[in-house]
Amino acid sequence: MKKLIPILFVVAVLTACQKEPSLSKLDDDYVVFTDYDKSADFGEYITYYLPDSVLLITNEEKATYWTNDEADYILETFADNMADRGFVLVDTKEEADLGLQVSYIEDVRYFVDYPNSCWWWGYPGYWGPGYWGPYWSSWYYPYPVVYSYSVNSFLAELVDLTDKTGTNKRLNVLWDSYMAGLKSSSARMNRDLVIQAIDQSFVQSPYLTNQ
Repeated sequence: MKKLIPILFVVAVLTACQKEPSLSKLDDDYVVFTDYDKSADFGEYITYYLPDSVLLITNEEKATYWTNDEADYILETFADNMADRGFVLVDTKEEADLGLQVSYIEDVRYFVDYPNSCWWWGYPGYWGPGYWGPYWSSWYYPYPVVYSYSVNSFLAELVDLTDKTGTNKRLNVLWDSYMAGLKSSSARMNRDLVIQAIDQSFVQSPYLTNQ
């Protein structure tokens, strides 16, 4: 049996009359959902770390990653937007205030459920709390979420790495973006649409700044 993989949908989905807008009615643009921790003061954070790869989520048991040219334009677009908001990219996780992780959902089935305590159900290769250091053992989303599946989608999460004392075992997710869209036969169009979706994530997140 293939493993079902939960993907974060933001609180906007909870309050909508339908689970997700019909992508067939939205031309070629991505649908972009964002949410954040309302208690967070992003002005307190300066540095962030961005892995050099994009996790590729499929129905395969073995995790794979996009690197080099396949992931560069995606990660560079995130880095450019973070720089525009005043955040400084650093070389190691240990010196970072924030961690930014990006995943791509290539081939999974659509499903909606209510939150449970097992985020991603141990999916192999997922950026778990342990990836960011030995200080955290679980996740914490300070806003209502549901889990969902959608093919050709991107998920970005910004996590708080400032508590390196071990007093807080939960890794706080301060901001997330879920970008869902149709995949065309044109590689250039797909690239342009993804870049537009990432940029839109920041446009609709004016609070994400330390300036």
